[in-house]
Amino acid sequence: MVGVAARMLIDEPAKSVGTLIGVVVSVFLMMQQMSLLTGIQGRVTSFADLNDVDVWVASAATESIDATGSLPERCVSQAAGTRGVAWAAPVIQGRGDVTRIDGVKEQVRVFGVEPPRYAGLPHALAPGSSPALLRAPGRVFLNSRDRASFGSLEPGDRIEISGQVAIVAGFLEGMDPHSPYYYMFANIDDARAYASFPPDRVTFVAVGVAPGESPEAVRDRLQERMPEVMVFTRRQLHDMELRYFQNRTPVGVVFGMGTVLAALIGAGIVGVTLYSSVMDRLREFGTLKAIGASRSHLLRLLGAQAVLLSAAGYPLGLLAFALVRHLSGPSVSMPAPPWLLSSVAAATLLVCGAASAVAIRRVLRVEPAIVFRG
Repeated sequence: MVGVAARMLIDEPAKSVGTLIGVVVSVFLMMQQMSLLTGIQGRVTSFADLNDVDVWVASAATESIDATGSLPERCVSQAAGTRGVAWAAPVIQGRGDVTRIDGVKEQVRVFGVEPPRYAGLPHALAPGSSPALLRAPGRVFLNSRDRASFGSLEPGDRIEISGQVAIVAGFLEGMDPHSPYYYMFANIDDARAYASFPPDRVTFVAVGVAPGESPEAVRDRLQERMPEVMVFTRRQLHDMELRYFQNRTPVGVVFGMGTVLAALIGAGIVGVTLYSSVMDRLREFGTLKAIGASRSHLLRLLGAQAVLLSAAGYPLGLLAFALVRHLSGPSVSMPAPPWLLSSVAAATLLVCGAASAVAIRRVLRVEPAIVFRG
């Protein structure tokens, strides 16, 4: 059956190529839209995902890391004394501005982390960077992707933060902000000065769970001991960041609509082409019915054509997507995780199968007597 379907496609090369292009465009657009959305969501949740903190304690008014209040510093010792807590450390965040060489001020979100653990600092640091480099006064870490924005900074270069001199000690990798601010990490005392943060307050308490304890159980104990605050696990922080982003911006809807439109484009092209091909071959389908082909045979024939088109168009669409991603460079995050590849593959097959429904309906209505008509 597959061989017959392939020969029917090859016999009409112009239509088959046109249909294949439609499938390729559909696959490319679906991959591009979903990959960009996945990349943006990864940036949104990067603070929650890329450090070793198991549980977070924050203000009860917290909606995201960008929309939160502050806590009394005593919450750190309260958390540290809770059963199941291995360690607790303060983390602060505030806003500052960096004056570039040309005098332009860039806004930054300053995170203050405490030595020697530096809880909240991302795992991934650029080669040559280590948490110990923050120990000296006035040292900061910037995102390696932001170096060009600040004049191609190198380790050891001096910058001005909120009117104070700081030294670039190293660079982060993988933690990209989704807000209009750049991320910066510093020793907690320096960060208080850069962001004018009160000395007796903290933004978060970062908590590590003791071996054998579950984050959920420790979260519940912390919440019971400090009912006036909000306590959440790393996964809950991840989900909260996504919710805040989705509720406050139309990005998810825009990219979702783009993906649906891409699928409809592919379905429309495949459907029109297959229907046109069926209309050109009505006598052949009538002949097949006349010699005893059943409805299931005809269904399998057109289904095989849809499968062949999706099987040929999917890798070509992926190739086009890979080329665009390569040309876009590291500044544009376009991940392609296995779940996305399999989802687009399934969507492509579904699109081609659904598009063939119109052609199938027409074939099933063909009368064998059409063979004897002039």
